[in-house]
Amino acid sequence: MTSHFEPEWQRLYVEALIEVNPQVLVERVSVAEKAILSRVAELCTSSDDRVEWKAIEDAITGMAVLRREILKSSRNAPTARRTPTIVMPRTSAS
Repeated sequence: MTSHFEPEWQRLYVEALIEVNPQVLVERVSVAEKAILSRVAELCTSSDDRVEWKAIEDAITGMAVLRREILKSSRNAPTARRTPTIVMPRTSAS
């Protein structure tokens, strides 16, 4: 049996792709996006792994599609069922 290494960002991305509950999907997309961006930051300083870069590019494209679908479905949802968006105020660096 061969062991297949799957990066954490990739596992989180797949979890977001297969999520069917719209309320859970929003959270999974957010978590996956953060993991992908974190890995991009790591790769910028430590790797030229072209295969992983290509996988990340594909994942970013997939996340954009999921985000559009989330927005589209939230526009079509009845107003009473929408979850309010909470926006945190920006803090200035002093």
